[in-house]
Amino acid sequence: MQVFISDDLENHRLWLIDVITAQLDALGFNYQLASVWRPEAVLKAVQATTGPNLYFLDIVLKEEATNGIELAAKIRDYDPDGFIVYVTARDDLMPNTVSAMTTPTGFISKLEMFDKAKFVPQVRDVLTVIKKRLATLNQAPEPTLNLKSGALLLKLRLKDIVYCEKVHGLRTARIVTTNQAYVVHKNLSTIKAQLTGGRFFNDFQSYALNLDQIVTIDFNKGIVTMSNGDHLIFSRGTIKKLRAYYQTSE
Repeated sequence: MQVFISDDLENHRLWLIDVITAQLDALGFNYQLASVWRPEAVLKAVQATTGPNLYFLDIVLKEEATNGIELAAKIRDYDPDGFIVYVTARDDLMPNTVSAMTTPTGFISKLEMFDKAKFVPQVRDVLTVIKKRLATLNQAPEPTLNLKSGALLLKLRLKDIVYCEKVHGLRTARIVTTNQAYVVHKNLSTIKAQLTGGRFFNDFQSYALNLDQIVTIDFNKGIVTMSNGDHLIFSRGTIKKLRAYYQTSE
């Protein structure tokens, strides 16, 4: 994550850098402080990053052709998920940031500039919110099985699926979860194509087994006991495939 602090008053900018980086460090952010602050240089740097980045922008940049709101609007073209925080004495311009659709994460008033006792809590509050949102963004989505069968729409977490089985003689399969079973008008092969985000054994022609839901295996009798109490029975030739899987995984 790149952190940009854009303020055309050098004494303001240097003080903000000191305060903001201290809070970023205290909260354990993984970041790099960008050396640029002028709007054109910021935009050029943003285009070279993947984002999301963090931007502290003064709204009124007297020495620049582009103000902070205009800069934020352009940033959104390249970093739609970035976190924009306005640091400004012009509270009256806050509605303009909304109408420009810059979706700011927060506002910090410059009226408390150079008073750390009053200013630092504002910075920390905003950064705490950003840290929580970053944690959500960085979470990988939980893998799911998504199926439409007639009027039935299914979205099941892969870890909750115990096993799937082909219903013989029909283009139908049964999906057994930890608390329910569903009969769907789908080929088992279609279902197996989505069972890649978890630990599934898909080498049986008529079954897909969640390896994490297996309780015991009797290779001599060909019986697999699942976590929901179901006992699945396979021929010796078929169960050899599961034995081979475990042997090669050791």
